[in-house]
Amino acid sequence: MKDKINIIQFLPYYPPHKGGLETVAEDIGIYWEKNNLGNCINIITSFEQEEKLEKYEKIEFVGEIIGYKKDKVENLVVPSLEIINNFPIYKIWSKKYKKIAKYLKAKIGKEKENYRIITHTRFFLTSFLGGKFAIKNKVSWVHIEHGSDYVKLSSKFKSKVAYFYDRIIGKWIFKKVDKLSAISEACKNFILKEFKNREIDVFYRGLNIPKKIIINENLKNKYRDKIIVGYIGRLYKWKNIFSLIEAYYLLGKNIQKKIQIVIVGDGEDYEKLKLQDKKKKIYFTGGKNFKEALAYQKQFDIHIHPSSPGGGLATTLLQAMHFGCFVVATPNEGAKEVIKDGINGILLKDDSVLEIKRGLIDSLENINKKEEFGQRNQEIIFEKFVWEKNILELYKFII
Repeated sequence: MKDKINIIQFLPYYPPHKGGLETVAEDIGIYWEKNNLGNCINIITSFEQEEKLEKYEKIEFVGEIIGYKKDKVENLVVPSLEIINNFPIYKIWSKKYKKIAKYLKAKIGKEKENYRIITHTRFFLTSFLGGKFAIKNKVSWVHIEHGSDYVKLSSKFKSKVAYFYDRIIGKWIFKKVDKLSAISEACKNFILKEFKNREIDVFYRGLNIPKKIIINENLKNKYRDKIIVGYIGRLYKWKNIFSLIEAYYLLGKNIQKKIQIVIVGDGEDYEKLKLQDKKKKIYFTGGKNFKEALAYQKQFDIHIHPSSPGGGLATTLLQAMHFGCFVVATPNEGAKEVIKDGINGILLKDDSVLEIKRGLIDSLENINKKEEFGQRNQEIIFEKFVWEKNILELYKFII
């Protein structure tokens, strides 16, 4: 029988908030409990948690509700705010945060060797706070990095501030953490190049796709005789959707008539992107929950992954591989680790408009290889991205 290790994850966001980090952290907890490796406690920000606090088993401490329990995982909800868009922080001055900290200390007690603090992504303040908690309470600290470049925001000033934060706090995290893991080789190489030459493990996530996906809007019926080219994900700068739209408009009219671009998701650039689509040729679905988004993605003939450097390993890219979509991808966000040009998709040289345009044209010319590429991609997913196997690798790493 394995020695049980209890994990405490300090997290910036948590489902239903959308994002790859959110689903990775949630699945770590679910599969940790499911495999009887120990208990999982998540310290999460309060964004979009009201319904869950009402719906699921409540966690009380000293006469106050501090969170909820779902899938055997304890989720402690801290009052929070966003300093700027998509950069949350716990209200550490609040009475509830202090009470949650006391709850954690009571849980840990004298069994510090049986606990691990896990943080995700160095540029979130929640990782800094999780690290400080680990050091103060003498609990082993594990950090999982999801970023492969410096943060790029819509404002140059904010991007500069984020860079200096990274060089101070990010560097401190990589220096102080007991064990360091990266969500992809791209993340690992970024850390080694820009921050710290030290031992880094690569932890590949698994996929947790529902067996039953209900399609409420049939794209094949809506766009008959057209090839569906789709993107799914958050709409902000490093996802590079502006370049995708520009590349589409550079295509000849005959090619444009053959395809329908579908963009599933929302984010800070949503309205700007709709304005860029001057002739209203692109279908923006708006924000969708996880299952709704999957229902759209499952119908894509071609999945376009136009990302710029920044992310770790795009969950939506792995989902597209699982569904057997024809994949066109820039090398960023871990894509070059899973897509080999001409073998299981089209791997672009970079994230430029002209390369994305070329990728769209080449995918249409080779659409007859969709089934062949799709089969290879599904084999890769079943071999490398299975939670039941990968969660045990994470356990071996942190024990």
